Amino acid sequence: MSLEKWVALGRKRILRILDKYRVSSMRHLEIKISEAGPYNQRVEPAPLSIAYRQLKNEGHIIVIKTEPVEIVASAYTYGKPGDKGKLQKFERLYNLHHTYVQKDEICGMQLEKLIFDTALDCRDQYTIFGSGPIDDGGILKKPPGSEILFYNGNASYKGAGLDLFLKHNDTQIPIGIEAKNIREWIYPASYEVWRMIAKAATLECLPVLAARKISFISRAGFFSKVGILGFQTQFQYFNPRVKAASNYKFADVVKKEGLGYADIKITNDIPPFFLSYFQNTLPDNLEEYYQRFMDHREILKEYAIDKGMAEKKMTDGKRYKLYQDLREELEFMDPSFEDPDIADEPAS
Repeated sequence: MSLEKWVALGRKRILRILDKYRVSSMRHLEIKISEAGPYNQRVEPAPLSIAYRQLKNEGHIIVIKTEPVEIVASAYTYGKPGDKGKLQKFERLYNLHHTYVQKDEICGMQLEKLIFDTALDCRDQYTIFGSGPIDDGGILKKPPGSEILFYNGNASYKGAGLDLFLKHNDTQIPIGIEAKNIREWIYPASYEVWRMIAKAATLECLPVLAARKISFISRAGFFSKVGILGFQTQFQYFNPRVKAASNYKFADVVKKEGLGYADIKITNDIPPFFLSYFQNTLPDNLEEYYQRFMDHREILKEYAIDKGMAEKKMTDGKRYKLYQDLREELEFMDPSFEDPDIADEPAS
């Protein structure tokens, strides 16, 4: 399917979701459309966002709230009895989820901890530098000096370390891992990608980005081209403390009649596929990908640091324009959304 057809399908599915749930947000639409339903009708967030903007601009959907998140409804059907209550419930559950996403010791560091624990279980294959988060009386904390800021005579970009730093014992290849426990899908021009590139390019290590969802376009296109490994963690992980901290209301976020974030995992246990990635996928691909990254290191460093793509203050539009310039300079194209057979993308 062409991009235009994906956008058209996205328009139809957005309107169906609004008819069913009455109100929604972009993250809610993604879980219902990009990550659910028949596989050949799962519209990725990039074309879905185009469809969303079109429907807004054309007046088919209306914005009924802008804070703390933009909430929309159908321009034709919203206002029926019960809709106000659905809006209030959606706001309450969104705020509940957002509150604990912002607590690093409950959400952000939980993925780092699971990855660190995985690396500890694979110490026969890797040497760990620094530390991951530790459990201090039931609260996750990162001890001072846990992030590696210098390696082999090189200083990390702006004194910011990667979340975990390893060295593969057999090849002695250094590996820098960034863990992003966020709902947004990762695309080639995402800020998170370029911040990681800046750190890895200065420390001269293989960059590995661990995130819930990494677009096929990223993994099979840009990442494969320049030597970045993407590890899809598939779920958003929360520390079990979230249950008591939320007075046991957080489960409502996961329920289908709530926000429907069924991909949330509340656990301290290492998922088996984490071990498989570190024991098999990562060592199987690290030599080839490290060579690719070092071959492209200078141009990536130029775009990330000199041109500012690693800076939070840069707009998404400006970062995407620079990514297009890089793509032109490297003479490659992003794969199509529907192409299932792109080259040598490692299994995540």
